Amino acid sequence: MDKSQENHAIRPPFENNGTFLVPQAIRHYTNLYHLQAANECDTITSHFDILVPTVPSSLGGPRVGLDTGTVPINFLDLRSELASRSRQPNITVPAVELPDGQFIYDSFRIAEWLEDSYPDAPSLFTGDGKPSSDARPEHVVTGKTYTRLIDLGLGASKSEWAVWYDLFFPQLDQQIIGEEHRAYFTSDLRLGPQGYQKLLALDRQELIRRAKMNIQPLVEVLRERPNQYFQGTHPGQVDYIIFGRYAYCRMLDPVLTKEIWDEQGEELSNWICKLSQAYDGHAQKLFNSF
Repeated sequence: MDKSQENHAIRPPFENNGTFLVPQAIRHYTNLYHLQAANECDTITSHFDILVPTVPSSLGGPRVGLDTGTVPINFLDLRSELASRSRQPNITVPAVELPDGQFIYDSFRIAEWLEDSYPDAPSLFTGDGKPSSDARPEHVVTGKTYTRLIDLGLGASKSEWAVWYDLFFPQLDQQIIGEEHRAYFTSDLRLGPQGYQKLLALDRQELIRRAKMNIQPLVEVLRERPNQYFQGTHPGQVDYIIFGRYAYCRMLDPVLTKEIWDEQGEELSNWICKLSQAYDGHAQKLFNSF
């Protein structure tokens, strides 16, 4: 690794904004909307998986001449006020509002925008630490495909194929306070007919077994790539999606997370440690605050 690549590799991708990690590149642009629910803990836990993977380490350098603000928004306003302003009824967070009024949302789409907007920064999708402008197009396409597969699989919470939302629902349920927010969070409109009761009645041991099975391919990939990352020799968007899923679990139930993630193999445990301690230990400090 040459000196320039080394410097890119250790730059912090996120800035701690009190309740979550704000991508520095976005902070110097315009408004970044993040979810703020009934209390601070819910803000972090329920959407940490979305907030963490937005930007990789390579985009942590200063951005010149761009103003920004971070805007907290709750469950209900997300579906009313922000949906109306953006003209996107299904908008999610994080969402970036550009100076021209355009909204970009979904972590993967934000990553694509950053890749195009900052071609001199190391690519999010190649995993080699080199600038996007120097990347071979086919290499970027392959990296994006790999990233999207992880994003829609392990990174998703759809119960048809993912286990994470169902498994940690009881812990998340305990974090929601305030009558209006609880009414929305537990409603049939949001969870389907009797969805709240069904989620609480699921077989926890079976969900844990499935979660551990989800983790095994990750261990095997890292075992085949000693001292590397999922994206390559440098961390990339795939790493931040997976780490975002880990962080979601870790913020909700550290003990169960240790059983499911850390104890499945030293390769995965070491990877978790590297990303937790990276960037001046931003993630670890957040974990330690709860």
